[in-house]
Amino acid sequence: MVEKKTCQYTPVVAFAYNRAEKIERCLENLDKNPEAEHSDLYIYCDGPKNEQGIADVEATRTTLRKYKEKSRFANVFLIECEHNKGLATSIMDGVTEVVNKYGKAIIVEDDLKVSESFLKYMNEALDFYNDNSRIGAICGYTYPLKGLDSYDKDVYVMHKGDCWGWATWKDRWNNASWANVDFEAYFSNKELRRKFENTENGWDLLMILLSENKTSSWAIRWVLYLLQNNLWTVYPKDSLVVNAGFDGSGSHSNKYEERLYYRPDLEAKSEFVFENLEPNVVLEKEAAKHPRKGFVNGSVYWLKRLYVRLHDLGIVKR
Repeated sequence: MVEKKTCQYTPVVAFAYNRAEKIERCLENLDKNPEAEHSDLYIYCDGPKNEQGIADVEATRTTLRKYKEKSRFANVFLIECEHNKGLATSIMDGVTEVVNKYGKAIIVEDDLKVSESFLKYMNEALDFYNDNSRIGAICGYTYPLKGLDSYDKDVYVMHKGDCWGWATWKDRWNNASWANVDFEAYFSNKELRRKFENTENGWDLLMILLSENKTSSWAIRWVLYLLQNNLWTVYPKDSLVVNAGFDGSGSHSNKYEERLYYRPDLEAKSEFVFENLEPNVVLEKEAAKHPRKGFVNGSVYWLKRLYVRLHDLGIVKR
């Protein structure tokens, strides 16, 4: 029996399904972080949706079993689900299990690439903001915002939450409502809908799609919870995460979005200075509009808003 090592850092939770190459690259990037050898790693691999999907899932699990043998992490726990939960349930169940055991967790999905200082930033931020009741989450990804060019701090804060390389604590996570979303209350609250849409353009439509069972997004529920409870998210000035999943193979990404979000550069910093800050209004406004930047994305956004309008008029029925 292999003796488990005692770890001093926050555990990392990784989610995989059927993209062996992507999860392998993600984990190899994490291995380059010095903190990995002092951290536990939990890998949740979802089950196949049907017989046609068995081969890709098994290939992914074979890759993960091989990775486990050579991983730099102190302890690796590979959880292979027998049936298909779907991304939303898989993440909600996995994060809940780990945060309840450790009190906090760092979460990545298979299509992310991270900097060599990602775990340093995450661990130090979780420690620094642990007792700050205004902070609900830490994020490692940063949009390519022009406002950051002249920004002189290592971190900034927004009302907007995000899910590309993020972390949170047990008390924040467990207070969120996962099982039931009060859609009637949401759609009748014009002020809440306006605020939510103004944290990131397009989220109001996602709530409609969630209510129509056209998406199973866990993230939309999480970021709505953060907003409703006035919990802020901390971001690094320089992105420590790249989303490499804009090839159409993922659940919620499209090729046309790549130019908006892809960051070819990853910072590897030796030091981070954390501060207790208020949300930055200028950066929030730019980040909210970022999804509709450019002609194509702007056109797509206004088509989405048309769908929302038709929904509100009752022309599109839920």
